[in-house]
Amino acid sequence: MKTAVVDMGGGMRGAFSAGIYDALMDRKSYPFDFAVGVSAGASNLSTYIAGQRGRLMRYYTVYPWRKEYMGIGNIMRKGVYIDLEYVYETLSFPDGEDPFDIDAYHANPMGLTIVATDAETGMPAYFGKDALQRCDMRAIEASAAVPVACHPILYKGRRYFDGGIADPLPYEKAFELGADRIVVILTKPHDFLRTPKKDRLPARIVSRKYPATGRAIAERYATYNRQLKALWKLEEEGKVLIIAPDSTEGIDTMKHSNDGIMRLYEHGYEKASMIDSFLRNG
Repeated sequence: MKTAVVDMGGGMRGAFSAGIYDALMDRKSYPFDFAVGVSAGASNLSTYIAGQRGRLMRYYTVYPWRKEYMGIGNIMRKGVYIDLEYVYETLSFPDGEDPFDIDAYHANPMGLTIVATDAETGMPAYFGKDALQRCDMRAIEASAAVPVACHPILYKGRRYFDGGIADPLPYEKAFELGADRIVVILTKPHDFLRTPKKDRLPARIVSRKYPATGRAIAERYATYNRQLKALWKLEEEGKVLIIAPDSTEGIDTMKHSNDGIMRLYEHGYEKASMIDSFLRNG
């Protein structure tokens, strides 16, 4: 029986799943055959696979306050609000301040699939574990390129936006890859359903150059809600465990406070215990 973990990401709300992964690392627990991650979820999972306990929270409590990470100044300098190169290259490369352990990542047999959205087609794209190499984390940059806040990322000849546009809850991909049981980590409450309101302006802006992705953004709420409702049914059948925060603590994709981040993290740390019982009773 194969088990998988699916992480939806959610920008700064990813502190919730960071708590889950730190709890698992504290127990030296790697109960999954593979993972499927979106945006911050893919980033968190890669650090979990590399076994770098504590690194995740530095990326939620230390670096986001720096002007190089996100802010109006980046728009003036680079034309983006979030500088993904600073996050995944300047900080994360071997000579950076907080390097990603690429050797430990590849030594761990746990698999990883990274989800992005093809800018031209608006369709999901999936990159395997080997997409991450020394001094090359562009697959995660592609997965994390929030529309409007970031330019699409050029990777292997194509441009990509955040994977949460086309496949926000990629449980179907996990089943396609062979999973029998899946732990799905949400960063919104269990019963939260999206509305189209927040996506209307980004959809219009992105549609000017990437009309297919603009349409996908406009329909993201329907895609997310359809997938979540399907997950509720699978949860009732015992095939899926959904782990979600009771509250987002005021944290959103780009909105953060260290107090809220820490509450989300601690909540995730506590909820990690649900995984053992779910997999043990399978």
